[in-house]
Amino acid sequence: MLKIKGIKMYELDDKAMTFTIYYNSKKTTLQTIKEGISKLGYDADEVKADPKAYESLDGCCKA
Repeated sequence: MLKIKGIKMYELDDKAMTFTIYYNSKKTTLQTIKEGISKLGYDADEVKADPKAYESLDGCCKA
């Protein structure tokens, strides 16, 4: 996530399976962040997980 320009930091809540992302809206957009999450193999609201990235996740990370 930190590879996306404008993201300052993020927190992962393993139990709730959610990210909290702190970013500079002048350097990136929420849509860009959602696409980055998708490329990691996770759904991000209406942006579904990239199928190839999802398959490469560890079994514990698949819903």
